[in-house]
Amino acid sequence: MAVPANEQKEGPRNLHIWRTGQSYTLQKGALYRKEWTNLYFSLLPQPADLDERIIRHYDVRKPLPLADNSFDGAYAMHVIEHLDPNEGLAFVKELYRVVKPRGICRLSTPDLEDIIRNYFSRLKIGWADPSDKNICNYRWAQFEIFDQLTRRKSGGEMIDAIKAGDYHEDYLKERYGDVYQEFIPQKEREISAQIRSQLAAEGGPARRKRTFLEKLKGKFSQKAYQYRLRKALREHNEDPRRTLESNKWMHDRLSMKFLMEQAGFTDYRVKTYKDSDLQNWDRYRLDMSNFGDHAIEPSLYVEAKKP
Repeated sequence: MAVPANEQKEGPRNLHIWRTGQSYTLQKGALYRKEWTNLYFSLLPQPADLDERIIRHYDVRKPLPLADNSFDGAYAMHVIEHLDPNEGLAFVKELYRVVKPRGICRLSTPDLEDIIRNYFSRLKIGWADPSDKNICNYRWAQFEIFDQLTRRKSGGEMIDAIKAGDYHEDYLKERYGDVYQEFIPQKEREISAQIRSQLAAEGGPARRKRTFLEKLKGKFSQKAYQYRLRKALREHNEDPRRTLESNKWMHDRLSMKFLMEQAGFTDYRVKTYKDSDLQNWDRYRLDMSNFGDHAIEPSLYVEAKKP
């Protein structure tokens, strides 16, 4: 089933592909659900209660279910690190295919250059002053490099450190922006509750009362989804390397330049969480926190143009 481009009568048509957490959904979900065409990178089945016309769960290692030259712009947020180099190139070529000539493609990913700089800084600080806090932050600097590349269980070493209280919140906030809250169980539950409330508020007042047959159908849909979900998890053995929770690669500004130019894009530029050449970006600012002048999740942001 092909995904229709968003049906805005005015303004740009934009494609949004992402794989990220709840802080992003809470802050930007209402906007991208309404005004962007959305593919969520997932190997798990489409949730029974989620309309494919709004968000479609899709394995982007396959050709995108979209027509050539469909979009004025495309943004793939934290997708490329979950693909190996060959998969990443094939994916960016697909973005090139679906973007119109002179359209902009934006990608974001953890910044290997910044991660390595932070590691050397934490190493130097910890060596000079091996206090408990400095050593704890040093270990987290190691996690940033290795954990998502090597983890064999969901959450990896990071989740074990959180459960043991082996972290400092100021460090997590500095390195992970608003996303750090998702690491803390109590705050993660609060975010989940806020998202459920937001979704209910969006659909609740306008939603008509469902008939008995519709409710019955919904129950069967949920059961079918739960069956497909359990089957998918069994097939992947809940291994983060197979469910694509783990990162497969890490990128810096130079590797991203090579990648985008190899796919055919030109006029490559490094951007920030605030600025973009995508049309009407000041309206969207998908990377900027709703709670201050900082990134939702500090990252490397790059853009290029289709000739």
